[in-house]
Formats: sequence, structure tokens, C-alpha cells
Amino acid sequence: MLPAMVTTWVVLGCGYVGAALAADRVAAAGVVVVAVRRDASRRWPGCGPGWARRCAPRRWRSTTPPRSRPRSRAARWSCTRRRQARRRSRRARRRGGDGGARAAAARLVYVSSTGVYAAGGGARVDETWPTAPVTASGVARLAAERALLAAARAAGLAAVALRAPGIYGPGRGVTARLRAGTYRIVGDGAAHVSRIHVDDLVAAIVAVAGAAALGHDVYNVADREPCPSAVYGDAAAARLGLPPPPRVAVDAVSPEVAGMLLADRRVDASRLERELGWTPRWPSWRDALDAELAGVVPAT
Repeated sequence: MLPAMVTTWVVLGCGYVGAALAADRVAAAGVVVVAVRRDASRRWPGCGPGWARRCAPRRWRSTTPPRSRPRSRAARWSCTRRRQARRRSRRARRRGGDGGARAAAARLVYVSSTGVYAAGGGARVDETWPTAPVTASGVARLAAERALLAAARAAGLAAVALRAPGIYGPGRGVTARLRAGTYRIVGDGAAHVSRIHVDDLVAAIVAVAGAAALGHDVYNVADREPCPSAVYGDAAAARLGLPPPPRVAVDAVSPEVAGMLLADRRVDASRLERELGWTPRWPSWRDALDAELAGVVPAT
């Protein structure tokens, strides 16, 4: 749980994970969500039935010089359970006097990637594994992670990086691509790939954001069953009543894709479980697929 005084979440970047986080926090009583995305024309996912009157897109007033602004427009959404938020704000002001009315950032949480690590060779990869990315995206993630954590330290702001592997969930992941006929096994499919369901990643973000104190500034977040891509693809296809996915040569895909799928890391998230009590709802992709086929959760 977040401390009572923290009633505002600012989500910078509302792609697949950011939108899921914002929707989760919007559902929490008395919470204000300020979500930022580059494209103002896209519909905000929190503005569905019951929320249409509470979410209003507005242009973001940027202080960035015009020449350096991205071409796409930025937008700001403020999604609030208004009465509850106002009541909590009034209580905070009564407790804290004038200081209670001032907003202050509690913690910066950056969703990074396990792509920052060196190739694993099938080993268990925890937070002590060397950082030596094998892809361009991994290099960029590591640079961003280091810059954000350093800037936060310089500003006296608590910050943490969550290193996530392949993210899947409704409409995204291996089963979605199997259904679409676009999933391929690269090489022999023997390399392990770690994954995390988007709901479990959101729960981890909430856990590290609301913790009273953190023992580290980096945590892995992954499920408990790293799996060779061929085992996952073939088993999931069989459960869906589809033919096994085809195999393609390593040189048939981009170096970026090959680097991600062949790094052979079995990501270990035991630090997060041990120190913060986070437990994945979906400890294995098998659990999520069983729930999907049983109609318990939306299709992945």
C-alpha cells in the first residue's frame, strides 16, 4: 500500500505497461493519475465506461524549446475519483498545515529491461550478473537507467529500476502471435527466455513505489519459470489446437531479435520476492494460459 499522503501517480509513457499501471491506479480509491504520452490523438484507455466524465485530455505545456520538441504532440490526462481525492487532500492539509498542500515526489520507478545483462548461457541471472548488453536496445536501456538513478541521487529523490524480461498479457505475447500465425522459433529454440505478465509487473511497480524503504536500487521482476522458446511455443500451440510454430535460421532475423531470444538468461527475481513480499499471480506462463483457456482472464 502507498502511504496515505501519496495520492498522485505520474506515469510518463503510456504504452502497454504504462496504460496498465494507470488503469490499475485509477481503480484505487482517492488516487489521482497524471498520465503522459506523446500522441494526443490516441484514446486514453482509462476513459472507458464509467470514466468518460473523469478523464479529460489536455495539451501538455512543454518548456522544451520548439526546435527540440518531438513532432508528435504530448498530452496530459488527469483521471480522478474526484470526491475521494478531494476528501483525502483536505485531511492531508489539516494534518500537515501549509506543508501538506505541497506536492513532493515520493519515489521514481523506472521500468528497465533484463536486456542490460550479459548473455546468460543458461545460468540463473540475478542483480549481481554483469551488465554487458548484447543488443542496441539493451545498451540504450542501461544508459537510461544509469542516468535516471544518478540524477535522482543528485536531486535527493529515492529511485529504483525494475529490470523486466519479455512482457506478455492481453493481446500481447506468444499466444497472441501463435493465433495470428506470426510466431517463429529462432534457431533450435533451446535458449531460455524469461517472461513476466503485465499484471505482475504492475503489482511490482506498486510494491516498490509504496515501500517504506528499499534495500537496493535495482530489482529483477520475472516469473518463476524461464523456459526454452521451443518448449513454450510448441506447448502453447498444442494447448491452443494449433500446429507447432515454424523454425527459422538465426540469420533470418535482425541482430536485435536474435540477441533478445538467444541470450539464454534464466532471470531470478527472488530479491524482489524476499525483500518486498511481491509474489507473482502468474508464476508460470502455463498458469496464465490455463486461466485464459478457462475464460478466467482475457486472451494473451
